[in-house]
Amino acid sequence: MRGAKDMTRWPRIPGSLGSAAGFAAGIMASLIASLAGATTHHEIGLFALALAVAAVSAITTVIGALATCVQCWLLYAGFIVGRSGSLVLDEASVETAGLFTIIALAATGLASGGTTVFARLSR
Repeated sequence: MRGAKDMTRWPRIPGSLGSAAGFAAGIMASLIASLAGATTHHEIGLFALALAVAAVSAITTVIGALATCVQCWLLYAGFIVGRSGSLVLDEASVETAGLFTIIALAATGLASGGTTVFARLSR
């Protein structure tokens, strides 16, 4: 009988695919949040993008999680707070970058020990 430490591990997608998944998730979260009124109520966008960071970070490597974190923060600071794609670098924006980093590392750590999934093309 195996102990609790030998539980089945979650597969991980490589950092490059995690980054792509994070970008797609960030765009979708930004669009949905904007439709829900995030440009006037920034906390909606913050929540939606934090959820995207956590979800993607749980299935990718640390590199993929950090890339997702940066991309989602840029979407938040540029399109939710900045509204027109102009990057807003104020105190709240910097705090959001820190929050997204913590979420990314925590979500990656919660699912740590997973194996990396590599796609193979066969002829």
